[in-house]
This record gives sequence, C-alpha cells and structure tokens, in this order.
Amino acid sequence: MTRSGYEKMDNEQKSYGDWRKHFSENGSPKEAAELTAKFMFAMSYYHDRMKLHVMLHPLFYLAGFLTAYALF
Repeated sequence: MTRSGYEKMDNEQKSYGDWRKHFSENGSPKEAAELTAKFMFAMSYYHDRMKLHVMLHPLFYLAGFLTAYALF
C-alpha cells in the first residue's frame, strides 16, 4: 500500500466485473464512494479545461489563417 492507503496502479486494463470484484474484496462501500467522488471531481476539472481548449482552437486557426493570408 502507498501512503495514501491505495495500492499502486498496475496499469492493467480491467473490465467492469474486475473492478467490482476488486472493490468487494479489498474495500468497503465508503472507499468505493470516495474513489468515485475523486474521479468525478477530476473529470469535472478536465471537462472545464477542455471546454476552454475547444473554444480557443477555432480562434487561433482563424488568426493563423488571416496572418498567413495577409503576409503571403
């Protein structure tokens, strides 16, 4: 176990059944809920960052196109 109390990630692909078995054997529903909350927070943060990225993409594309058009 690591300092945070969670095992190190093994980077194996796991199915839904594998995860269900893992949490029923090694953890309590409270630990599963805590992990779910952390995942939801991370996805919320990632989604907010990606919205900004997706909004800025067309802006920089257009700015680059207009610059190239003006210079050449």
